[in-house]
Amino acid sequence: MGYFLKRWALAGAMALGALCTPKPAVAQDVKTGFQINRYEPTAAGEWSFWVDHPWYSSTRYFAAGITLNYAHNPLVFGRTDATGSFSQTLSVIEHQLIGHVDLAGSFLDRVLITATMPIVLLERGTPAAGVTPATGVVISDPRVGLWVRLFGQPYRSAVSMSIGANVWIPLRAFADGSSAVSNGSSDQFVRVMPKLSLNGLSHHVMWSFTAGFMYRAPAKIGDASVSDAGSTVGSELQLGAAIAYANTARRFAIGPEAILSTVVLGTANAKPFGGDYTSLEVLLGIHYNIAKILQLGVAGGIGLLREPGTPDGRVLLRLAYAPWKDPDGDDRDKDGIPDKSDACPDNAGISTDDPNTHGCPDRDRDMIVDKLDLCPDVHKGKTPDPAKLGCPAGDRDKDGVLDTDDLCPDVHKGETPDPAKLGCPAGDRDKDGVVDTQDLCPDVHKGDTPDPNKLGCPAGDKDGDGVPDPKDICPDVPAGHKPDPAKLGCPLPDRDKDTVVDPEDACPDQPGAPSADPKKNGCPGLVRIENGQIAIMEPVFFATNKDVILKKSFPVLDHVVEALKASPFIKKIEVGGHTDDRGKADYNRDLSGRRAKSVVKYLVDHGIAAEKLSDKGYGPDKPIANNKDAKGRERNRRVEFVILDPVQPQGVQVKSAADVAPPSSPDQSDGKGKKGGKGKAEPKAPKAPKAPKAKKAAK
Repeated sequence: MGYFLKRWALAGAMALGALCTPKPAVAQDVKTGFQINRYEPTAAGEWSFWVDHPWYSSTRYFAAGITLNYAHNPLVFGRTDATGSFSQTLSVIEHQLIGHVDLAGSFLDRVLITATMPIVLLERGTPAAGVTPATGVVISDPRVGLWVRLFGQPYRSAVSMSIGANVWIPLRAFADGSSAVSNGSSDQFVRVMPKLSLNGLSHHVMWSFTAGFMYRAPAKIGDASVSDAGSTVGSELQLGAAIAYANTARRFAIGPEAILSTVVLGTANAKPFGGDYTSLEVLLGIHYNIAKILQLGVAGGIGLLREPGTPDGRVLLRLAYAPWKDPDGDDRDKDGIPDKSDACPDNAGISTDDPNTHGCPDRDRDMIVDKLDLCPDVHKGKTPDPAKLGCPAGDRDKDGVLDTDDLCPDVHKGETPDPAKLGCPAGDRDKDGVVDTQDLCPDVHKGDTPDPNKLGCPAGDKDGDGVPDPKDICPDVPAGHKPDPAKLGCPLPDRDKDTVVDPEDACPDQPGAPSADPKKNGCPGLVRIENGQIAIMEPVFFATNKDVILKKSFPVLDHVVEALKASPFIKKIEVGGHTDDRGKADYNRDLSGRRAKSVVKYLVDHGIAAEKLSDKGYGPDKPIANNKDAKGRERNRRVEFVILDPVQPQGVQVKSAADVAPPSSPDQSDGKGKKGGKGKAEPKAPKAPKAPKAKKAAK
């Protein structure tokens, strides 16, 4: 085993063969001699020999010991035949025994400092090619190291990570030529190796993985004629892996370790992972802590891939003062709290800041130990009762909201809680039994007939007759001033639409006007109401350019008075005065307004309440015919009676002027008569037609 490095110390074979060929000089940047031993012990007290598994101050604070390292054939010479097979010819160093004095200390449970001093106690072998085993005790390069824990505890956590670095002090740089060091025990330059360590311990399985890069100046063993292959070292990558069975209660561990190294920077011929530049050793070791004070370890291993310093076999023995801090301590109840600080050492409990309760049981797991918990079997909850240690806050109204949070602690929150007031029922401003959060009409009582489609709202009344639509047999027709007692929400029939219902209409098929005389009620006359309009069959005549009503218009106005008195349901009438477009518009508006006031005064004087009447002069602003001819102007000169309340389905207009006898123009000239003169004699008003047919309103 280990003979894959076939060309190690080829110079030895050349020397033995007394080759006479000239020897090339060694390159100036490749030094002669280096520390042959490759084994580097872990920190004193670790449960590993070579693959780092660092400990920190929660495990121990200090450790010191010695590691005896025996290597068999760490440096051999031989020859390679034409097929590439390597044959060992002699052992330059056959036996090597080194003692490593190890020190380690940790603080802050995060930092570990290590140091080791290797002392070569014995070397035996056959000198060759300028390499001679040490004849006495010599010193190798001392090493100092630093580890910093990033997370986890290597001896308590399933996974942990640490970073570190080792530095070797080259003794030959200070004492070259001294008998205390030799070419095979020391380098001439500082070596530095940063490392990363992943490791853990869980369920008795302890594992480690390390990776490091050692910066090392290129160096060569033997004289200048020796080939680089198998006789040089340089900067190298090191990988380590270990796994073991570990029992912290019984304080022992056993398992294998492996270290792989390969030169990545060195002489010009260095080949990473090449056979002459790669080393692989495996070990099987066991560790035992005696009485939690002394640690003993024994290991044996072999070299599978070999370069200078890799033996074909190795034996290790370690003895260290390493006081063991049991992760569980003396912990009878196994609650993780050492008995010396456990107030209840025989009953598993919890950690508290009070030494009198530290380690005592907590059945409900609310972090209040049972002996202090007034409710030891009930968790104190997110809102503890401030008056009862370990108890949840009360809930007087039993609505699931604790009293400390309940804004209405004595009132159940109900099926519909108020989202703005925790523990309170939602409000009901209109007191209709539908809470405001659901009430679509929160300020209006839903009434006796709620709207089935709008929660909390009264049913609609499209026709505005006071009968809700769900009960209204005629929801689109107002019940009017004479409702049909047999059909809720419907008016009594009125075939001629003159506001006099058929049962009371003396002329049910001819539009008329209401009258106190049952025989004339609803029959045609000087005034009629047709399709919601008040129509006068004769115009209202005024003195020329004045607002004085002529006597011949009194009869038609008296009929208007009679109709209004017989129609108490009519609550508001507008009397509007209109002119044609002759004369100035402002003058005509003023004149028409004064004439409208005169009509209102006449009606009031004859018993119509003033609050039912309003007046307005429109002048020429609302013509109903063309003002370019006499006929059109006659139609535009008019007085209208418009029903404002109740609201009518369409505008109210008087009978067209074309259907009545026109007055003499001076009476209605609106500013075109002779200044200060009198108009012509007025013709007598024609008699009212008998039952004229209904005419469409002029538009």
